[in-house]
Amino acid sequence: MSAAPRQIATAAVSGCNKSPLDPVYFKAMSRSADRITRLRSRGRLNREKLLREAERLLSINGDGGVRFSDVFEAAGVSRGSAYRIYIGIDDLMQDLAGEWINNFVHFLSDEEPAESPTTWMLLSDFIVERASQYWTATAETLKVMPRIRSNSPASYRTAVIELSGCIAGLFDRYFEMPDIPDWNDKISFYTQICDTSFSDAVRVDGAIGEQRIAEAQALCRTFLSFYLPGELPPRSD
Repeated sequence: MSAAPRQIATAAVSGCNKSPLDPVYFKAMSRSADRITRLRSRGRLNREKLLREAERLLSINGDGGVRFSDVFEAAGVSRGSAYRIYIGIDDLMQDLAGEWINNFVHFLSDEEPAESPTTWMLLSDFIVERASQYWTATAETLKVMPRIRSNSPASYRTAVIELSGCIAGLFDRYFEMPDIPDWNDKISFYTQICDTSFSDAVRVDGAIGEQRIAEAQALCRTFLSFYLPGELPPRSD
């Protein structure tokens, strides 16, 4: 993970201020949530070593070729210390995905457009472009996500809900939003459009190019246009 997204994750962001160790958040993402929240300084350091080593091994071996023993041995963490943090490799993967989602929430919220968006279409384009920057900066960690989708769909849904709540908050930050039935569910689908578009771009093209970003922006605008009026009143504060 690049330095910028990880630094952003430490910032307190209004409206999307989940702590990286929020027990409610991580309980849904990782069975080791209770252990993680109680870690002391040495345990937190070992957790960081395991997360970063898992990222490195995933970039080399891919999702299917990484065992828990590979990670803690390469990280220089003893077997006992590793198992005091995680139940096993899938639990570590869920924690890594949870960290990715948590950082993404902060990354989306931390930077405002250069100019306050005058239409919801411009805000949507900004969100999609911002998302593409994070996807690109954390491409190696993204290799974890298919495993989370297939092995722990409830955790993936939790991740989508976290992102969707943040995106809905961004719309509410800039515009007086009408009462739209099941708005958060619709934003969840919007989030998955980005996920699918960018994951497909990385799989097929090896990167997220300008054309792919433009296609994702167009798809997201088209989807939202079914539910939002052409103009929304901007917030005055």
